[in-house]
Amino acid sequence: MPSAEVMSDTVLEVRDLHTQFDTPNGIVRAVRGVTFTVRRGETLAIVGESGSGKSVSGLSIMGILPRNAAVTGGEMLFSAAGGPPRDLRKLPEKELRKVRGRQISMIFQNPMSSLNPVFPIGEQIAETLRHHLGHSPAKARAAAVSLLAQVGISDPERRVDAYPHELSGGMRQRAMIALALACDPELLIADEPTTALDVTIQDQIIRLLARLQQERRMSMIFVTHDLKLVAEIADRVAVMYASRVVEEGAVDKVLNRPAHPYTKALLDCIPRRDYDSDAGRTLKPIPGVMPNPLAPPPGCAFEPRCPIPIEVCRAAVPPFEEISPGHNTACLRWRELRP
Repeated sequence: MPSAEVMSDTVLEVRDLHTQFDTPNGIVRAVRGVTFTVRRGETLAIVGESGSGKSVSGLSIMGILPRNAAVTGGEMLFSAAGGPPRDLRKLPEKELRKVRGRQISMIFQNPMSSLNPVFPIGEQIAETLRHHLGHSPAKARAAAVSLLAQVGISDPERRVDAYPHELSGGMRQRAMIALALACDPELLIADEPTTALDVTIQDQIIRLLARLQQERRMSMIFVTHDLKLVAEIADRVAVMYASRVVEEGAVDKVLNRPAHPYTKALLDCIPRRDYDSDAGRTLKPIPGVMPNPLAPPPGCAFEPRCPIPIEVCRAAVPPFEEISPGHNTACLRWRELRP
């Protein structure tokens, strides 16, 4: 149980979260026993391959899962400034709607499908301000113009009346960020916000998010599959594999001294400046594929792809344990990775 001091500094504490999908082929347990905390003013990155449960964790927190999905266990304790922790899972829908968009907001992967195509972007931002903050139409429009300017959209007085299809991909993403930040949330969930953007625009969006996060002193969950972005933007990182968190800790500890074979394998896949012909080093792809989510293995899910498995890895899920202050892993052989 965390201390009172840690709890007071915590915006969100997720404990043993379970989320599943009911599909025609059976039950898919997309999130199994996920636990992490987000402290005030920090950025927690959640990283892993597609299908690892990253985005589903964010959608579970927001309470916007599809109809065939449900949170089946765990707690999601959100602490608004000056208020006691409240379990988002137990809030009535009416109360959750007051939190969603106002105190917790989300940037989705694809702004073209997230923004309403039949309303100007300024109207979509203004509607949020009118609903949550009670702004008058004139005040909401003025605030929308100001928000578009803050996220770097040129000529915001004119762009406020533009429809999503009239904007470039990068500008749509900036508009999505403006919409997410409209009510000055305490926690922002950014779900792969640079997907499908070119490298230059991606860098601009990352720098924009980092600047706004510092200026507003908000907390952020940054969902990504790119460890290079994690090193740039995050304070702590949780590595997910096959619906579980397998390693979590401060970015410098996890990236410099990984304690799980999956984390190390992800790092070995990253092109670096020293990966050239003179150094004689090559990229190391991870062999095999992720396990079938309809029939996960009884033991460690990474065992079939792991270079250092032992028999017990196949029999039982490794415990998620602290190996040093603030650094946790779910691997029985972490010592062999950190000689």
